[in-house]
Amino acid sequence: MPTDIILYDIRTALSVPTSPNTWKVRLVLNYKKLQYRTEWCSTTAIEATCKPLGIPPTGIKPDGTPHFTLPAIIDRTDPSHPIYLSDSLPIIEYLENTYPSAPGRELFPAHTKAFQSIFNNFVMPALFLSLQELGISALYNAKLPGDKTDFEARILARTGKHWKSLEKQGAEREAAFSKLKGTLTMLKTACDKSGEGEYLTDGQVSFADLALCAWFITIKTTSKNDIWARIVTWDDGKWARYVHSFQEWMTVI
Repeated sequence: MPTDIILYDIRTALSVPTSPNTWKVRLVLNYKKLQYRTEWCSTTAIEATCKPLGIPPTGIKPDGTPHFTLPAIIDRTDPSHPIYLSDSLPIIEYLENTYPSAPGRELFPAHTKAFQSIFNNFVMPALFLSLQELGISALYNAKLPGDKTDFEARILARTGKHWKSLEKQGAEREAAFSKLKGTLTMLKTACDKSGEGEYLTDGQVSFADLALCAWFITIKTTSKNDIWARIVTWDDGKWARYVHSFQEWMTVI
């Protein structure tokens, strides 16, 4: 059915978006072939953009004020009842419930819910930690000049440390790469056990796959010649094939 959805994404210094969380939503919109358009926003303007529109905050800052983040969407398909949502998982659950996937294309098949819960609550945090430990400087460099100070402040508020101190160097960096390689090899084993295709759950694209692909896209766009260059040599080239299999859903509209 025709839809009228606005996706709010973060503008970067690169030619493509780099946020894994906004990429998750974009992949779902493209996978479901929903009609949408993107409104681009610098990180310094997220609150000023979302608050007047009625897009809800996703948390509370240390000073007790609302914390606004992207992605966010406004679904105006029913103009008499527009929907305002923020945070990737609630958005994706809403899109799946409101615009159900055809049989065989569900993002949360019943028999995969336990696996996907473990993946989302344990595996993804480990991958995000590795992104911080190995690629935080790449994320910083992808920011618009005016957003870099905001990036520093957000990291300091969340971790209590300057962002530069979070990226591992020397032997510690090699240990972080080794840990990441182990995590990805474990995921390859899960894919192999599904018995079909490249995906994590029975050869069918799931939410877990889209979340993992979004993380890979961030790595590939921000650290192509460092982190991504190593990843593509692991597991017999599994992850280069994996990301390529999502190519048709990676359009930026």
